[in-house]
Amino acid sequence: MPNYREFNVRLNAMSGMRRVTSTMKMVAASHLHRAQNELLFPVPFNKELRKLTALASQLPAAHKHRLCLQPSASPAKILLLVMSSDRGLCGAFNSMIVHEVRDWVAEQRASREITIEVIYVGLKGFSALHRELPACLETFDLSAHPIFQETEPISTYAMDKFMDGTYTEVWMTGSRFVNTLKHDPETKRILPIDPEAECQAGGQLAVTPILEPADDRMLVTIARQLVHYHVFQAQLHRAASEQASRVMAMESATTNLRVMEKALTLQRNRARQATITNELTEIVSGAETLA
Repeated sequence: MPNYREFNVRLNAMSGMRRVTSTMKMVAASHLHRAQNELLFPVPFNKELRKLTALASQLPAAHKHRLCLQPSASPAKILLLVMSSDRGLCGAFNSMIVHEVRDWVAEQRASREITIEVIYVGLKGFSALHRELPACLETFDLSAHPIFQETEPISTYAMDKFMDGTYTEVWMTGSRFVNTLKHDPETKRILPIDPEAECQAGGQLAVTPILEPADDRMLVTIARQLVHYHVFQAQLHRAASEQASRVMAMESATTNLRVMEKALTLQRNRARQATITNELTEIVSGAETLA
């Protein structure tokens, strides 16, 4: 059994770890508050963009354009954007993304013939999946609070490669932030556009606007902005979900360390009491011997 001094060393180590996890929780909570506010920034732009997308998808030039045509069932070459984090210590956040990707890939391969290439945004997703799903670009390392200039190269590449026919579909897997306790992994298609879904999201227009030029240039421009928005918004949700997961993980770690410290303190006190009892016994035994 460890002695009193060894128990003190362990308690000091646990106390240091608890201070670290408690500090990380407070830092993550600060980042989470900022990330939640940033989620609201693109909402007005998205509202107007959806109206334009719904209108542009009704143009005569859009009916046969590859941006609005529903993809064929098989074969298909898919570009998948995987939005994970660069750091750990955030609970099950990254593992949920990895499981969602694997489940979606298994479902797609079971139903049709597909070829998948991936853009990994975040090192954790790359390290878990790069042997199963090849990467077509180097891994993107984004900041804790993404800005549009960081996500623009990803969405631009996806749009350009879709338009030149390299890929027939573009999908994205990420985490949708609901609240601090809930964030759901989801996989959705961003190209080609679903005109019916965009019409529903855009709502009813009060007047019938006129779009000029009335050819596919307007549709391509609006679709490019829509892809920019999807990728940027996914990164905002990723940042908020990651920080929320880190807050919960560090809170659980801090609570568990407190419980372990309490149990270890009890064991230390018992060891100390046993040592004192042994010393008293030796003193009494020695006194009796001398007597």
